[in-house]
Amino acid sequence: MRSKVVAFLIAMTAAINIPVIQTSAQQSSCPIGADVGLNSSQVDLIPAGGFGFFDDDFFDVYDDGVYNTNYDLESLTSDQYAEVLIPSDDAIALRLDLVKGYRYRFCVTYYNDPTEEVVPGPPVGDVYLLASGDFDIYRTDYDTRMETWWSEGLEQIPLEWRDMATWLPFRDVHAYEGVQQTEFTTSIDSEQEAFINWFGNDPENYMYLVLDNWNSSRPGSQPQAGVGLIAEVTIDVEKRVMLPAITAYAIVCLPPILLIAAPAVIHSRFHGWKDKNAEQEDFARAVPLVEGDLGLKKDGDLE
Repeated sequence: MRSKVVAFLIAMTAAINIPVIQTSAQQSSCPIGADVGLNSSQVDLIPAGGFGFFDDDFFDVYDDGVYNTNYDLESLTSDQYAEVLIPSDDAIALRLDLVKGYRYRFCVTYYNDPTEEVVPGPPVGDVYLLASGDFDIYRTDYDTRMETWWSEGLEQIPLEWRDMATWLPFRDVHAYEGVQQTEFTTSIDSEQEAFINWFGNDPENYMYLVLDNWNSSRPGSQPQAGVGLIAEVTIDVEKRVMLPAITAYAIVCLPPILLIAAPAVIHSRFHGWKDKNAEQEDFARAVPLVEGDLGLKKDGDLE
């Protein structure tokens, strides 16, 4: 029942775009206002915790049509603004299709849920940018948060191999933990190709901006304070000037080629030089032979 209420609140906030908090994005350096809203064809709000594969509520919510991750999203090419409710001990994610040729600037600010009792200290939470495969492991981490075998199993794995058994933020850097406000920028330098699925069609390789309000298995994760949070999220999308892929090869390969070719060209030009006004005979005699230089024979010369 609780999961359905959370799903309903998130869907209503995104669809109606009624500000839950009396603030604006002007508190952040991201120049996106609340009037921009959220384009549901480019951004999808989905639960990142609390809906395991063996949770009956998971199927109920999806059958009601509140969430549907089966449809394809359009490429993220326009600015976005959203206010998202993250209940205590839970997480919400924004599903995104980041594409090459754009620069994405994310700004996230956490606020206390005005419907709950205010606790001492500023409202803080975690923010992660995850790829599809890591997002699936992240949800498994949530589903097993009450189980000791998951945490004990991770501790038995050496640190250098642990990234193969747990989730990692995008490019190993986009993890912002215990923050009230954070801003970061990223871009996609190549086409995103999903992993090979041997049991069907290849899945779409989406990115997930995770708003985290629970204590995950990461050592730096912010312990949840027992109250809900409201996240103000803005995404500033800017077109980038992309250089062709051959540019990198040219920068790397051209200097060695020039270093080898330049002496050969200079040598050839030196030996092929002649004054345009000089006769062929005079030019030929200008470069004497090392031995037995008898000059050019003319008509009538004796052998």
